[in-house]
Amino acid sequence: MMLLKNNERFFHVVLWTGVFLVLIGFGFFTTKWHQPSAKAMRFGVTYSTTYASSLGLDVKQSYLNLIEKLGVRFVRLPVYWSDIEPKQDTFEWSQLDDLVRYSEAHDVKLTLVVGSKVPRWPECYVPDWAEKLTEEGQQKETLQMIQSVVDRYKTSSAVERWQVENEPFFPFGICKQMRKEDFLEQIDLVRRLDERPIQLTAGGEVEPWRSVAENADIFGISLYRKTWNKTVGYFEYPLTPEFYAFRASLLSDLNKKVIVSELQAEPWFSESITQKPLEYWYQAFSEKDFQDHIRFARELHFDEAYLWGAEWWEYMRIHGDDRLWNVAVDLFSKK
Repeated sequence: MMLLKNNERFFHVVLWTGVFLVLIGFGFFTTKWHQPSAKAMRFGVTYSTTYASSLGLDVKQSYLNLIEKLGVRFVRLPVYWSDIEPKQDTFEWSQLDDLVRYSEAHDVKLTLVVGSKVPRWPECYVPDWAEKLTEEGQQKETLQMIQSVVDRYKTSSAVERWQVENEPFFPFGICKQMRKEDFLEQIDLVRRLDERPIQLTAGGEVEPWRSVAENADIFGISLYRKTWNKTVGYFEYPLTPEFYAFRASLLSDLNKKVIVSELQAEPWFSESITQKPLEYWYQAFSEKDFQDHIRFARELHFDEAYLWGAEWWEYMRIHGDDRLWNVAVDLFSKK
């Protein structure tokens, strides 16, 4: 048994090492001469209430600042199950209601993300009471929660589309492995409840796309160029826009719209934010990095990109550093 486990580990190490080397090779040997798309690209943001709160921000006010000061008009808004149903069958809607109503009043279009795995670490937001259930029991409760959210907001003029789960099969976060049949059951439920498009997502670099994309109306990928690991520290993926465009072209027979659902616009935090001074984190993701990532996204020739890190720009700004905020001002003022 131990030999089998060791062989499995060795196989996975070899497999992922091979994939990574192929990606590097593709990045080095594709052309370095890019042209931004001639058509306008729609930029939005992901806004995480849990992340804003963890940074000590006023959740409602920081959201208002994004809309009123920056001019953001497209927001991907995760619905955190542990927040809206802290006790079984007892829902707390006030915060989400406020953001949706405000969005309606200011012509902001929302992608509401529903499910047990939604954006921001630790990725899975299953309430404590639901964690104690069997897999079948937890899936039943997940479906009931999703139905409650969709039924509540499907009449909202702000809701443009639904996203079901977030990168459901990508092994990242403190999550149990999702069963495909459960995922498909959630998608089917949302389709029956509302006619709005359904967005599904996958990791942009190494995760397979097709098995998720084939069930989507809109397919989103994450795009992180400057990451960190314990072995090499900060590292920039040597991939060009052609890599992502080529992968998208392989889905052309599915006739799906492909977008960037997460475009990195903040540092990859290697440790707790409070463990380093703000200038350290700025050097990990600077004004130039932000501008380069926007330029990179334009060269994909996709229609949309949702920036990841809006809460961080606000945090930096209120702590006296508005350099990242000003890049966003320039971006959204020219939309």
